[in-house]
Amino acid sequence: MLRRTDQLDRSIVRELISPGSIRWDVREPYSRIAKRLAVDEETVRRRLARLRKAGVIGSYVLFLNPRILDRKNALFFLELKDYDSITQVIPKLKLMDGIISFTCVHEVGLLVSCFYQSETALSRQIALIESICGTKTAMIWTAPYPQFSGVLTKTDWIILQALRKGPRRKLSDLASDLGISSRTINRRLKRLNDGSVMLLFLEFDLSKVEGVRYLLITHCRDRKKKREADEIMLSRLPNLIYSETWAWNYSLFVFACENILEAESVSDWVGKINGMSNMKLGIIKNRIHNMDWIDEEIQRRIASF
Repeated sequence: MLRRTDQLDRSIVRELISPGSIRWDVREPYSRIAKRLAVDEETVRRRLARLRKAGVIGSYVLFLNPRILDRKNALFFLELKDYDSITQVIPKLKLMDGIISFTCVHEVGLLVSCFYQSETALSRQIALIESICGTKTAMIWTAPYPQFSGVLTKTDWIILQALRKGPRRKLSDLASDLGISSRTINRRLKRLNDGSVMLLFLEFDLSKVEGVRYLLITHCRDRKKKREADEIMLSRLPNLIYSETWAWNYSLFVFACENILEAESVSDWVGKINGMSNMKLGIIKNRIHNMDWIDEEIQRRIASF
């Protein structure tokens, strides 16, 4: 059953998944979110419970900063307009080193995110992806993750392993399961959060609400014009849910339109923004995570101590 959402629902979800373009504080209290939205904490909790019951939002997914794995993050967009072709290549791409997610876009293509170890490895990765997909990469950019200046201990990795299974678990439950004091975990979490070691993503399914969910990827060659373009899109895109604007030349946005005509209108005015050199807009079919290898990497780091 489709559920009608209002502006407050969308604002709450947006706060949970992409405030300031990325969410680093994985355990930010709901009271702080409520304060930013000028509502009470109980309203936030009640709205989230309704959205979760309706299937609009799902579980939290903890991502790691690729820098702590001695890697960087690259995103590729490949034009694959046949959705059957997209579903056929994904099982093969999953077997490649470092692939963390896929976003399938109807009649437009496939967005692939990966962690890579070197520029040489990235070049090989691109060549292999293009060979599997049978098409050239239409867009590619890197995400500027900050460098963690400290050294991760065995306890840090154990905490990260536990958080991968449940990022919003109660601190007391974590302490009990890990045999580590709540004070120690709290202190380590503050250090990890301050160092941008991990980030939080909230699964959401806009197919459960009215409207059609769209992915928009934009490219501007000039940094100043890109910032100006981002501000325009953040203020004008209808029913904006998610955004990533931190790369210097590319941005992506997820939003809902009532119908195709509204989406065509968005495409028209976005294409006319000063400095816009390229854009891709299409209906999101699904998003697939591929992070079992990260859990294996965490276990390998723990075993190395």
